[in-house]
Amino acid sequence: MLPKRRKGLSRLSVFYRKTKFKQIRNKFYSKAQCFKADFSSTYFTNVNFKGAILTSCSFKNASFSQVEFLGTNLKKSNFKGASFKYCVFSGTLMKKTNFSNCRFEKCTFVNTNLEDAKNIVLDSSNIVLTHHPSPVLDDELQTLVNALRFNPKLQNSRVLHLKGGKINGLTMHSLIDRLGIIRLKVGLKKLDGDLPYRVVTANGLCNAIDRASRSV
Repeated sequence: MLPKRRKGLSRLSVFYRKTKFKQIRNKFYSKAQCFKADFSSTYFTNVNFKGAILTSCSFKNASFSQVEFLGTNLKKSNFKGASFKYCVFSGTLMKKTNFSNCRFEKCTFVNTNLEDAKNIVLDSSNIVLTHHPSPVLDDELQTLVNALRFNPKLQNSRVLHLKGGKINGLTMHSLIDRLGIIRLKVGLKKLDGDLPYRVVTANGLCNAIDRASRSV
């Protein structure tokens, strides 16, 4: 079970059975615990599995879009035939995890031992990093980013700022890579701290900034 009274957390505990959900969207499943659960053909969109334990589970033919596996334990789970797009795997445990016939598109792998996984194949659209990136921000960008540190729609997910206020280097790397410095600054200025929804993933934040940068 998840700890009580933690704002922004969603609960997910499934053991030895098939989930009743066909679509799971916009959830912060930090510390979720599932064992031998069946998520076959389930659609996951904009979900954060930070610190979750999802072992010996079935994700056959599931779809993952903008999902983050941060320090997630996926040992012995089966993802055969699943698809992943704009997903992030950081410090993910994949020992004996089956990825046969999976499709990965524009995903990022950081400090994750891919050799532990079974049958994983990545094309050139994906990024593999051995260490967490630490992009250097100019004073203006750092000020714009720090203005969001205590935003109630963002603070609890640790997407932009880690514990203690340190800027999340992996998120910043993703934002700069996808938006560029100029559009990132424009979007942050136009948002002016007014996020349109609760942010639980780096991609969710990127989408909000991107839309703001394009607004008239």
